[in-house]
Order: sequence, then structure tokens, then C-alpha cells
Amino acid sequence: MRTRYRFDHDWHLDTGADAVLALLEDVPGYGRWWPGVRVLAAAPAAPARAADLEVRAPAGYRIRISIAEEARADDELRASIRGDLDGWSAWRVRPEGVGTRVAFAQEVEARKPLLRLASPVLHRVLAAQHAAVMGRAEQGMRAALRLD
Repeated sequence: MRTRYRFDHDWHLDTGADAVLALLEDVPGYGRWWPGVRVLAAAPAAPARAADLEVRAPAGYRIRISIAEEARADDELRASIRGDLDGWSAWRVRPEGVGTRVAFAQEVEARKPLLRLASPVLHRVLAAQHAAVMGRAEQGMRAALRLD
């Protein structure tokens, strides 16, 4: 069954990498700047790089996941994902010209029963919904960093 997904998105921001990393490191704060993402619970200790999230796709369905930082490199934040989707995601943040290149990668498998059932037939549609969610991430990030 086609229940696995691989996503890659990237964009350029006219700001320094440190500001972008600070925004991304605050996992419990994602709901403040990322439209369609709601934080259900956050890790109680600082630095809090884990949270339970509900992600609302433009089509209206909701996915619940828990994300937790797994590894941190100078330019990359990698997290495990568990819940309606299982897998990993990574944000790579690199200086580029006078700004920053932000790249997001994710590999997941659908675990939510209805999503698993729909995936083989609606794989492209669900992938397009993910692209829209990431478009909202870019817009929200630009607004949070006051770049728009």
C-alpha cells in the first residue's frame, strides 16, 4: 500500500540563520506562527524541543502527532514523529547570500486508520495538502520574523 510519504520543501528568507533557528527550536511555539498548527501539549522543561501537535490541512482533516528533537547539528534540527504519522522530519538552516536558506525534509508513514485507507487512492491529493501546510509555514515564518 502507498502509505509512505517523502516531502521536501525549501525557501529563502531575508534574515539571519540565528533568528530562523531560534524560531524553529521553540517547538511548543509553533502554534504561534504556523497557521493550521495547534500545540496540544508541550514538554515542561526548557529547552522544550518537544510537543504534541494537531495539524489541520486546508481540506479540513486533522492529524495529531508528537514531535521530539532527536539530533541537533549546527545547521539542522531533526525530530522523531509519532502518532497519526510515524517517521522523522528535519529543518536545515544555512546562510545563503544576505539571508538564509530553509529546507524541510520529512519521511513518514500514515498510521491513522482512515489516512492509511485513503492513502493509496489519494496519495497525490494528500501530498498536495502537505505542500499547502508547508506554504502556511513559510508565510507564518515570514510574518513571525517580520519579513513580509
